Amino acid sequence: MATARDRQPAPETGISAAPRKSRSLLARGSFLWLLDVGCLSVSLYMGWWLRLGAGIFGAPAEFAAPRWVALIVTSVLWTAIFNVEGLYRRPKLISTLGQILSIARSVTLGYLLLLALSFAFKRYYFVETRLVFAVGWAVAIALLSVVRVGFVRTAIRSRARHREGARRAAVVGALPFARTYLENKSTVVSGYDVVGFVETREGEISSHLGPDYVLGQVNRLDEIVSDYEIEEIFVPIGLLEDRGSFEIVNRCSRTGLPVRMVSDIFQILMPEEPKEKIDGVPSPGLSEPALRGINVVMKRFVDILLSGLVVVIFAPLLGFIALLVKLLSPGPILFRQIRAGKKGNPFTFYKFRTMRHDVDDTLHREYATNFIGGKELRLRDESKNEEIYKMPNDPRITSIGRILRKTSLDELPQLFNVIKGDMSLVGPRPPCAYELTIYRDWHKRRLLAKPGITGLWQVSGRSSVPFHDMVLLDLYYINRWSLLLDLEIMLKTIPVVLYGKGAY
Repeated sequence: MATARDRQPAPETGISAAPRKSRSLLARGSFLWLLDVGCLSVSLYMGWWLRLGAGIFGAPAEFAAPRWVALIVTSVLWTAIFNVEGLYRRPKLISTLGQILSIARSVTLGYLLLLALSFAFKRYYFVETRLVFAVGWAVAIALLSVVRVGFVRTAIRSRARHREGARRAAVVGALPFARTYLENKSTVVSGYDVVGFVETREGEISSHLGPDYVLGQVNRLDEIVSDYEIEEIFVPIGLLEDRGSFEIVNRCSRTGLPVRMVSDIFQILMPEEPKEKIDGVPSPGLSEPALRGINVVMKRFVDILLSGLVVVIFAPLLGFIALLVKLLSPGPILFRQIRAGKKGNPFTFYKFRTMRHDVDDTLHREYATNFIGGKELRLRDESKNEEIYKMPNDPRITSIGRILRKTSLDELPQLFNVIKGDMSLVGPRPPCAYELTIYRDWHKRRLLAKPGITGLWQVSGRSSVPFHDMVLLDLYYINRWSLLLDLEIMLKTIPVVLYGKGAY
């Protein structure tokens, strides 16, 4: 990594001496969009030509002018679905399986919409017969996959390896991260060029490492972004513990650039996840959630289908557990509590009751205040000799409740929360109403999605994960959601439940 001094603007021109990008982001995006339009047009034409234009199945038909107009308009509008599916975002562009699945979903949805419009307007362009439909659908998926994965993705990775096309990033504050970045020289392989570091206070980094890697102080962030052509800003999670940290994050956000948080423990928790990394440190972004538009509909469909299926299959087990709770512990079968759902909207949360019914929540309020505040809890599971962030021997828990918690069977009634629409199968855990009063502003971003029964927290360490890193896991999930990620989390939940990992 070149020093910041090497990258400083030339005094006589005021222009950064750093290499200019060979082509603007707008130009590259336009080129990809044109490729998509071309591939879709070719696939629509191939479906029509094979069945109607080639003369194989009768007299060849003419591809008239109105059909050419329909071809171009349909292909252009189709790319709007690609945009909703995230096919123009870098994380999707550099993936293989995720990109192919998104292409298949987008093409399928596009053909279904085209079919609906054809019936509505009585103009059956490119869906005249089942063969036209099938050939066009297959060619579109195959052609787009070959072009995007075989050529575009390869070109992006090649450009990143040779510095050309690498995104220029600046890291705000945090001396330990500065040392980590300087020790690792593989910045460009991961698609980023770490230009240097921005101090949150004078001498924060320069007094330890010297001024060569310091771009300036945070009160000059707008000038730094302009002078050094910064494209993304990275904020270490440790910085959010300091006073005035939210103002610093706000200052970063006001630049209009993507702001990402990095955490050492986040890397340890999810070593196998396909995250964007900077020198090996994963970086969940503070961007718009991926769950919007058609994605919300797809996720809701899967939630209803799977939760309804589980309720039917495990109905006898639900009844048996309810009977045990009633017989072995006086009080109601279900524990009901007001929790915060999406955007903080309250809802009634269900679990099988695992505590005595005559206890108050003072103990949990005190614990939650310390946990969310980042205080050292000094809790250990002596049987496993490891630090945890949950009370291992809560005196309020009943004998049957301890078994239900260890096996996570107490969570089963939340399936009815999912069916009602208050929760999802996968998502952030829903906080208690009083926990929101302790949240910092950046913590509240985890409320951008519906809460879930399971999530990245449960499969990445559960009770051994500190709160701030739990929020990071939630932000990563919200910003990188996909049906494939949901499926992977649900599959990883099975061994976690079977082995009782992190359950107390």
